[in-house]
Amino acid sequence: MKKDGLVMLISGTGGAGKNTLIQGLLGNDNFKFISSYTTRERREGDAKNQYQYISVAEFENKLKTGEIFEYDLFNDNYYGTSKNLFFDGLDEAKVVLKDISVMGYKNIVEKLGDNLEIVAVFLTERKRVLKQRLINRGEKPERIKNRLKLYKKEQSQIPYYNYCIKNDVYLNSLDKLFAISEIGLNKKMLLPTKEYTNLSAKKIDKLASKLENGKLLKPIKVALFKGEVYIISGIHRYLASLKTGKNVVKQFVDEIPKNTKTNLEEWQKIVKAYKI
Repeated sequence: MKKDGLVMLISGTGGAGKNTLIQGLLGNDNFKFISSYTTRERREGDAKNQYQYISVAEFENKLKTGEIFEYDLFNDNYYGTSKNLFFDGLDEAKVVLKDISVMGYKNIVEKLGDNLEIVAVFLTERKRVLKQRLINRGEKPERIKNRLKLYKKEQSQIPYYNYCIKNDVYLNSLDKLFAISEIGLNKKMLLPTKEYTNLSAKKIDKLASKLENGKLLKPIKVALFKGEVYIISGIHRYLASLKTGKNVVKQFVDEIPKNTKTNLEEWQKIVKAYKI
């Protein structure tokens, strides 16, 4: 049985705005941040609760004892996560937040997915925008170069996330994260914007078969409108995902849905028919 509450993992290439958005979410009492251990030195721009700074010897000792269960080595510094902090955090708040690397996300889902409700969000932006953000916050040229080297590799992992947000407007991105947390906490459905009474069961089954065989499907395009998340395109992929329990990334687009008059009772019946 999974513990009550939601773990929201947030990833993105350096400069994507993870920590800025996390600090924005923490203005709400429903959210609590889980900090990582790191062996790097504190920087002037670090948020107060961003990291727990320890020595290499301390870090390696925590690895040996199992207190740190996933970690990365970047720019000769360790970054790692403690399992107990997730469970303790959910005793204090409904949503636990964690900024995490691509590899760290996969480790957490693999090791804690059976015990915790996890939703993973990838923040993206154009490479040149990220570079300028890193310059503006005073990163050294070598660190900027190392971070941007990872850009293509990290972007290739977007299909494995639950949601993808282009973080170009802070308040818009913050609203989307709040909406994602509501969906995760209250098991809310994504809503359709197009005709959904003539769905093709054959098409859904074909897509479901691809998912079962490990294929990655195109993103489901979604939009936030008046607090609800609507499916702009990919309704068959959405239902195939529900049917199989396999993930298809939901990619936010800035678009006003053309049709928001959903027969909720009818849509609930359709979703229930596919959700197992």
